[in-house]
Amino acid sequence: MKYATALGMLTLCSVLAACGNDSDRHSITRGTDIHLSSGSIRSENGQISLSISEAPDATISAQGELTINQQAVAVDPASRDLLKSYYQNAIAVHADGMATAKAGEDVGEQALESVKQAINSGHSDQIQQQIEAKAQVLKETALKVCQDLGNIQSAQDQLATQLPAFKPYGHMVTADDVSDCRNDIHVR
Repeated sequence: MKYATALGMLTLCSVLAACGNDSDRHSITRGTDIHLSSGSIRSENGQISLSISEAPDATISAQGELTINQQAVAVDPASRDLLKSYYQNAIAVHADGMATAKAGEDVGEQALESVKQAINSGHSDQIQQQIEAKAQVLKETALKVCQDLGNIQSAQDQLATQLPAFKPYGHMVTADDVSDCRNDIHVR
């Protein structure tokens, strides 16, 4: 019967909405934090804060201003553009994460409605098709979070080579974090 498929899709929704939250190495919470294996990125007061154990906290503003340990760091125009990109993509992780949660809710609602209709009508043949269509939207939305992480990593890697003060923060988002994000979506 197709009820098992519907329940499986509900489980998928929960997992994807959490965006790999089961990993000990990284997670993206529904709030404003990105927890990674080597630190965290937090959005607060119009800035993002970078926290790692081996260096003081750093902040990046929307204008590409960098402060480390509450001290302004001089940056050239190229570095400022990279800092803006880092900031924008960190903010996008939050926005795309919320969109993923909403898409997960939509899949869950569709699954429940489909099961309810199948029980009432005795026709379960369309449940899988209806849910899979919504689940595809969920996967595509969740992949945007992974792309945002990849964009953060790209800006971070360039900043670590161009801006010596940023070097300690140059390993916060790793290729494994990005790959794990994508694998969590495709495997489940």
